[in-house]
Amino acid sequence: MKIKSKSGQSLIEVLTALAVVLLVLVALIRATTMSMRSGSFSKAQAQASTYAQEAIEWIRAERDKNWNNLVLGNYCMNELSWSSVGTCEYTLGNQFKREVSLANVGDEGNQVKVEVVVSWQESGGEHQSVLTTYLTNWR
Repeated sequence: MKIKSKSGQSLIEVLTALAVVLLVLVALIRATTMSMRSGSFSKAQAQASTYAQEAIEWIRAERDKNWNNLVLGNYCMNELSWSSVGTCEYTLGNQFKREVSLANVGDEGNQVKVEVVVSWQESGGEHQSVLTTYLTNWR
């Protein structure tokens, strides 16, 4: 009497192998997607910081020209010019919104707090880059 040897794959073994391959593929796709999203966020955050720094440097130059030009309040920085508004609707680069607030923090009116908020919307929600500096009437 001959015993038949089993050769080949059973259906359960094939399905298990396919499930493992599918899990690996899903993990790779998810990791790639997360990496691309993270890269996109980092790029947007760097651009927002650049826009905020640009506004602070412009305000610092205005201070150097004439301290009295620094009128306290909230502003929208449209192409680096003053535009006093309640809310800023100006967008930079089709994605970013830059708002600036100037507040007197010294008793003698010799120090101004400048806060620049650059915000943007992405698939992960709304994000902000905030830079704050203090300017002094040093002249």
